[in-house]
Amino acid sequence: GAFVLVKTPEPANPEPTDKPKKAKWVHVSCAKWHGMNYVDITLKDKIEDVTVLKNWFKGAGHKCCLCDSGIGAMHQCRHEGCDKWLHLTCGRSIGTCSVQHGENCFGFYDETKLKNPPWTLACPEHSEVDPESIREDSVSVEQLVSLAKSYPPEPVPPKPFYKMTGAERKEYWADKHNLKEFFGKVMSNLAGAKCIVCEVGHDPNDSNEGNKFCPKCGVFSHAECADPDRGEDGVCYSCRFIDENKVSDKFVEPQCRMCNTSALVGGPLVKTWAEPMSMKKWRDNKAAYNRSLYGPNNFCHTLCGLWHPKCESIDEGKTINCYNIVMADGRRHVSHQFRCFLCGKYDGAKVHCAEEGCIAPGGTKIPYFHVTCARQAGLEVSSDPDFIVTCFSHAGSSFVFRARLEDFMEIEIMRYS
Repeated sequence: GAFVLVKTPEPANPEPTDKPKKAKWVHVSCAKWHGMNYVDITLKDKIEDVTVLKNWFKGAGHKCCLCDSGIGAMHQCRHEGCDKWLHLTCGRSIGTCSVQHGENCFGFYDETKLKNPPWTLACPEHSEVDPESIREDSVSVEQLVSLAKSYPPEPVPPKPFYKMTGAERKEYWADKHNLKEFFGKVMSNLAGAKCIVCEVGHDPNDSNEGNKFCPKCGVFSHAECADPDRGEDGVCYSCRFIDENKVSDKFVEPQCRMCNTSALVGGPLVKTWAEPMSMKKWRDNKAAYNRSLYGPNNFCHTLCGLWHPKCESIDEGKTINCYNIVMADGRRHVSHQFRCFLCGKYDGAKVHCAEEGCIAPGGTKIPYFHVTCARQAGLEVSSDPDFIVTCFSHAGSSFVFRARLEDFMEIEIMRYS
């Protein structure tokens, strides 16, 4: 019979690189028999999505009594007490089934003049079909079974994620659509989520629509902590910057110039500001100026900027003033001579323990660390009442205990992955 196109749900956040999905078609008669509606009744070129109906039949486990296949939508025999199910197309093809349509090309039938209820059928056992009316091109049950076996099997639904092995997860995530769907489910659930900047948990009664996981990078943060101009879609500033500028040949993905990591490590990025004491050195070398820490497209984590004692938030929280930590050469920060006691790197801006006179264990040096390194290691990075970072020796017991738990969790994850 004739086919009609099925409406395919649009993805919530389509990417320009997404390939168009394959079109899905169903028989017009099958769609009508199951009460599916046209998307536009005037055009009649597309019917509503059939995913819910399809999933119901998958879960019900019915099999057609004629072709012995469980694929597709079926109808139960109209005879009271009969538990047989069959495809409409099988019932029509075999010729010995009583099939009562509800309309023809002229319109709907008058139900009072029909022998059987409209849009119903009966299995061969409960059908009264005149042998003379059986068409010559009708097929046998054996032929229907053979045809059903020739169709490709339904794809096996993936295991629940928590039951997958490491190899199965890798294979599952290799499909970009599976990966997007997985993160969509994860990012839509805010239960237990903590802001990556202030570490305050999500409030279910929060009315600010912008306080959510960024649909691009997947990081949860409060708009008031990281990006006051964030819209209801929750896209953070650095992701908006990437979307607006990635078409440029000179585009470089932003990262924090204070710890040299991306938004995935330390949370949302914001613009930084600093200016040299004199433009004499830079006036004839604009390219070098743009690459320097004075340039226009420098970023830092909100976390790094707010917790550095020599930086301040300006422009209503949209920019971090780094004037006091950038050296005159525009390439380094004033703490470049100190190595981070956690990651061992010299680059980036570092802070020292807030406890006065603190000395690193087993030495005479003051412990310095990147703020993101301190947060990852479980050191005290708090803002109540002041923005401070303290080492293991002077951190509260709750912070040290959390760091130990995170170490154990990482060991367990590596052991079972």
